Amino acid sequence: MNWIYIFLFLLMVLHFGCVEEFDPSSKGHENLLVVEAFLSNDDENFIVMLARSTPIDTNAVIPEWGADVSLVSLLGDQFDLFETSSGTYESNGPIYPVVGMDYQLKIQTRNSKTYESKMVKMRDTPPIKDAYFKFEEIPSAGLKGVQFYIDTEDPNNNTWFYRWEWEETWIFRVAFRANLKYEDGEIKDREEDIFTCWKSGRSTSIEIATSKNLSKDIINEYPINYVSSETDRLSQRYSFNVKQYSLSEESYNYWKELQKATENLGTLFDPQPSIVKGNYYNVDDENEIILGYFDAAVVREQRVFVNRADIPGIKIPYNYANCEDSIVSKYLIPEMDEWGWEMIDEEEVAPGSFVYHFSTNYCIDCTIYGTNTRPDFW
Repeated sequence: MNWIYIFLFLLMVLHFGCVEEFDPSSKGHENLLVVEAFLSNDDENFIVMLARSTPIDTNAVIPEWGADVSLVSLLGDQFDLFETSSGTYESNGPIYPVVGMDYQLKIQTRNSKTYESKMVKMRDTPPIKDAYFKFEEIPSAGLKGVQFYIDTEDPNNNTWFYRWEWEETWIFRVAFRANLKYEDGEIKDREEDIFTCWKSGRSTSIEIATSKNLSKDIINEYPINYVSSETDRLSQRYSFNVKQYSLSEESYNYWKELQKATENLGTLFDPQPSIVKGNYYNVDDENEIILGYFDAAVVREQRVFVNRADIPGIKIPYNYANCEDSIVSKYLIPEMDEWGWEMIDEEEVAPGSFVYHFSTNYCIDCTIYGTNTRPDFW
């Protein structure tokens, strides 16, 4: 039977020997204006981000600074925005747009080019009917975890097009609780809690759906995010907050095309990166292409918590399994400090005689990877 293995070996050599890596270069790149803006009814300042497009083979961000940016309504109300950092423009306080009113974004760059969005109507958004999770396995990927779903419905049959964004937050704790610190040659009580922290993330994918082909404006069990048990997110408590926006059919089509252009890459048969035109235009040059889509809608949101007890029977990785502490006498404390180790606490081994526990920052300081400020919703 050895000839079978020889045949398979030769077949593998021929197969892999004929594969040549293809690295497409970005040609014909244009320095296009990119506008990121969405008007909502939340209690936060209205923010517009301006940048210049970059080639597909670079992650550089080129902010468009020095522009004049304003929001105007159909009735002539104007809200000026101010540049708070390079390329980021912010209103002086929240803007509460009126449902049914038309709004337009105006931009004048530092080189005196004038851009405008089309007028868009501030749309109402129906509440989220339900946001929930199910424990699910993905055998093909060898994964176990939690799948989040969205149910939504517009009883008036007025919406039909939806977009979602989500934010995640989870709590974690490091290996050792450090009660002491060595600072300025002295042992001091550590007042700041660096044992418990929270970490957050947000959606990067485009999550849209439509019920247009149905008789009723209902969307059931839209799978919005999967959290694998291979991460530590589910180890203690996990928060999932989803935001829902209604879309016009035009804006839905824009997001759909953008989804195709940015998320289906991988082979030559997938749609390649392309320009997806939005609803901005150059007042003096109708041929100039501007990237982005200005939209306005009421935001609806719902938060779901997942506790460790909700998903029993699965193994969650512990990121601090390799953490160890070293025990030294007080005479070695300065040397441990020079090596970058941090003091944990002290232990009395005999009356009036103490030793001190040390470990690395990674094992005792959770603020390296998160924040020790407790979120308001927690």
